Amino acid sequence: MYADPTHIRKNRVNLSLNDTEARLAEAMAEFNGMQTSVFLRELVLESLARMHGSDCAQAATEMRATNQ
Repeated sequence: MYADPTHIRKNRVNLSLNDTEARLAEAMAEFNGMQTSVFLRELVLESLARMHGSDCAQAATEMRATNQ
């Protein structure tokens, strides 16, 4: 199914949001034409890449491009 098994997403994280935060995440995801979980994963990956530096940002962009 996958050419590279390391791309399989098997690690889950629970995230608790209040009603306002959940509505905001859902609205932003809908605005961007994405599922809420996909939108939040992209947001987290982009934030982590920015915190880590530009080298990591390029790798994160390439990773997302191969997973779409």
